Amino acid sequence: MHIDLLGPVAVRRDDGTAVTPSAPKRRALLSTLAIRLNQTVGTDELIELVWDGAAPPTARAALQGHVAVLRQLLDGPGLTLDTRGAGYLLAGDPDRVDLLQFRRLCDQAGVLRPAPAPAASAGRAEPDQHDPVVPLLRAALDLFRGPALVDCGSALLRERALPDITDLRLRALDRLAEGLLDAGRGGELAGELAMAAAAHPSRQTLAARLVRCLDQAGRRDEAADWYDRSVARLSGPPGPELRRAGERPADGPERAAPPRPARLPRRGAPDRRFTGRSAELDRLDEALAAAVRTGHPILVTGPAGVGKTSLVQHWVQRSAEHFPGGVLHAELGGFDPAGPREPADVLAGFLLALGERADALPGSPDEREQRYRELLAGRRVLIVLDDAFSYEQLAPLLPDPPPPGDGPTGGQGADTPVAVVTSRSRLRDLLVRDGGIPLPLGVLGAEDAAELLARTLGPARVAAEPQAAADLAAACDHLPLALRLAAARLATRPGWSLGDLAAELADEQAGLATLAGTDRGPVGVTTALDHTYRTLPPAPARLFTLLGLHPGAVIDTATAAALADLPPATTRTLLTRLDAVHLLEETTPGRYARRELVRRYAARQAAELTCDDRFVALDRLIAHYLAVTAAWTTGGWTTGGWTTAAWTTGGWTTAARAPGGGGAASAEAAAWFRREESALRAVVVCAEQFGRTAESWQLAHRISLLYETTGHDRTHWRAVTEAGLRAAHTCADQAAVARLATDLAVLHVDRAAHRTAVQQLDRAVAAADRAGDQLLRHHCRARVAGALLRAGRYDQALPLMTDLVSAARTPAVGELLVRALTDLADALVLAGSPGPALVHADEAVRVATTRSGGAEAVLATQSRARALHALGRRDAALSTAQLAVALGRTVGDTGLESRTHGLLADLLCELGRTTEGAAARRQAQALAAGER
Repeated sequence: MHIDLLGPVAVRRDDGTAVTPSAPKRRALLSTLAIRLNQTVGTDELIELVWDGAAPPTARAALQGHVAVLRQLLDGPGLTLDTRGAGYLLAGDPDRVDLLQFRRLCDQAGVLRPAPAPAASAGRAEPDQHDPVVPLLRAALDLFRGPALVDCGSALLRERALPDITDLRLRALDRLAEGLLDAGRGGELAGELAMAAAAHPSRQTLAARLVRCLDQAGRRDEAADWYDRSVARLSGPPGPELRRAGERPADGPERAAPPRPARLPRRGAPDRRFTGRSAELDRLDEALAAAVRTGHPILVTGPAGVGKTSLVQHWVQRSAEHFPGGVLHAELGGFDPAGPREPADVLAGFLLALGERADALPGSPDEREQRYRELLAGRRVLIVLDDAFSYEQLAPLLPDPPPPGDGPTGGQGADTPVAVVTSRSRLRDLLVRDGGIPLPLGVLGAEDAAELLARTLGPARVAAEPQAAADLAAACDHLPLALRLAAARLATRPGWSLGDLAAELADEQAGLATLAGTDRGPVGVTTALDHTYRTLPPAPARLFTLLGLHPGAVIDTATAAALADLPPATTRTLLTRLDAVHLLEETTPGRYARRELVRRYAARQAAELTCDDRFVALDRLIAHYLAVTAAWTTGGWTTGGWTTAAWTTGGWTTAARAPGGGGAASAEAAAWFRREESALRAVVVCAEQFGRTAESWQLAHRISLLYETTGHDRTHWRAVTEAGLRAAHTCADQAAVARLATDLAVLHVDRAAHRTAVQQLDRAVAAADRAGDQLLRHHCRARVAGALLRAGRYDQALPLMTDLVSAARTPAVGELLVRALTDLADALVLAGSPGPALVHADEAVRVATTRSGGAEAVLATQSRARALHALGRRDAALSTAQLAVALGRTVGDTGLESRTHGLLADLLCELGRTTEGAAARRQAQALAAGER
């Protein structure tokens, strides 16, 4: 058994099988014990870390349960978990924990020992091509699969352990850079150093090593740029090491490396890895025709890893014949850790490719731009500007538009250079200022994704597991970069099935790490997203990180504003910044979707937050959802008829029987719940795990009402309700237990498990009795009676509703008599007994009239109209419905008034008075929409 902590927490058997615990608290417990391998960790300390300093009274008993599960998981040779006094001990070989293996390798390389003072010498020592420290540190740093302890389940553990791990990693990187520089191989480490230096700007030694590595690789312009940026970030003057490193690239222009020509071959072998994209290639051809006429640049945009560069290069190979002047190509490094390339440097390469001599290159950027435009004039050249960062970077590189001409086509296009730009930024300025022709690039379709896998794995292997191939593509978000990485992983493991890798990718903890790539191999998904994230200003970056706490795929502005504690207008601006670089996608105004891999990446960023920041943001998210669901389920919307009545009176009948019921509000509620359901489920569990038990049960109860009343897919209804019931029991809140037990009873009625439903109702009633709340007792029974009636179980529903009427005649719940009579009358109509129904409806009208009237009188009059209609007394039913409409106008409840007009519309239409019925229907709809 092996435990990996240097990245997402993972547990592997010796054969490589992943057995990582899914429960966050078990991962937190195992991580804590693994960090302190062969040391006893006290129970109190474990409880503090596992519960992030907010342990419930039951934590000690729960810890014992988690230990028991981990013992079963670790059963076998290698690691053992034992009880030692007032604590626990995880024992085993330190090399079975990657963090401890990392420390051992660093110790062997001398990183843990103080660095010796540099010895004075007359000259520089000869490069050591066989420094034994280099392979040790390379092996140590290759153990990292991402930020350490991501998803370990305890923000407090990360807060305590991560500083030492990060410090040792940076020291190892610094020492490796020193060894590679001495061997003349400093350029190998430039990428890693750039990412580390950007993340830790105060570590001057890292910046110094990076500048020297870039300089040694001949990338002196970049070295000078990094030096300037590093110095600008410091609060004081640079130290001697950074200052010395900056001296070489800062020397005069005679030290600068010569610019590289920037020309692609006009013809070349096609990329055999390229798959599909026929529609996009056709769109590029169409865009080319427009660009030749107008000189407008073509802009190919899309998220990192979607294949923008591959698409353009493939298209260039097949379109090169249209450009007798050749193809110029420049990688602009817009999202490279070293920073975007300067336009002047790119222009130098273009000038060389266009025939300028190196010793005749203009010195200033403006002179280079002018000469570039002179050389392009009258030449049909294709200019590919790959990975652009901003319009300011592009503007000097774009060719001049053709002059206006005569004739039907304006005489344009004969010798027009055309620019094709790729970027993960939407570059709206390019569209506005230069009339750019946009070509947004999405992920691959299902067939193209399967074809991409087959190109690497072979058609037979993919055809043998078509469903697993589809699952694998979905787990990769159909993103070409992710699919290539997944295929490469499978290609080197012929014994694995596609299903094995699809399951690994589906794992919340291990999936993203599987697609991380390696520091020295192809760029991984995580690295590509890192490059985008690091370009964000602080405010959008903070919002993106906080969105990592949100578990859903779609986020609206209000939810994001609650998480970030910002005004909606400010939040909308920041969301637009994230949309601009494809970290989000604004699907409809104010609603933003994100791919699953981006969501997981954001969750990793959120794991870097402090405990306090995480808890405060989660509390804001929970409060937001409680406020919104209150609007849907506790009377905030009265037009739907199912809101307050659904809980307080068993008033499902109001919605079921009101022909105009539902209206715009309930449709809006259903649409909102459909978008947010998966996130709401996760928030319930999150609130329970983080000790917000009162909020957890309240949210679970409201979600249960939404499952019941909106018709949404009910697959997860039971899991949500049981989580809420656990939280209610933890709170020892008997009223809450009654509500959640009633939710379960209604669920079981919905699934035709009527005996189980009765048992749950008995538990709910008992909890209400323990709470001493007779009204709650009545509501529990009324709600289950309504569910039974909806299920057509009249034999069970009617006796229960009759008993509710009897109970409502007692002083304890007498205020509910009118509602009980009304519900029973409507139930009898549905059961085919309109005579007894009219008796109960008449009594409801009399009782309501002796009271204050109001909504009760309107509901009772509606029930009387329905009973009369069922008896065939249509004129009497119509006049009663008209009376209900008149009473409804005095109540001030537009929802109730809307349903009353809907009832009147139905009755008028049945009498053949369709024109009047249509008018009543329009009035009902206007009231439902909040109009009069």
